[in-house]
Amino acid sequence: MCRDTLSVAPNGQLYDCDFNQMLDMPLSGWTIADVMPESLAGRSIRTGDHCFGCTAGKGSSCGGATVAVP
Repeated sequence: MCRDTLSVAPNGQLYDCDFNQMLDMPLSGWTIADVMPESLAGRSIRTGDHCFGCTAGKGSSCGGATVAVP
């Protein structure tokens, strides 16, 4: 999810994933109103210990990787 989808809070705040939203780990303080898709390209994903569930393939909608594998 965090590599290709964003979570949006009711106030428009953006998050890499729903887990980051619940942990109040916003995406660089941007809101849906002031971000452009091209500004998101190549950005770093905010990660934490909670990401281990997704990298193990046990996240809410994750495929198991926080980075692209060549």
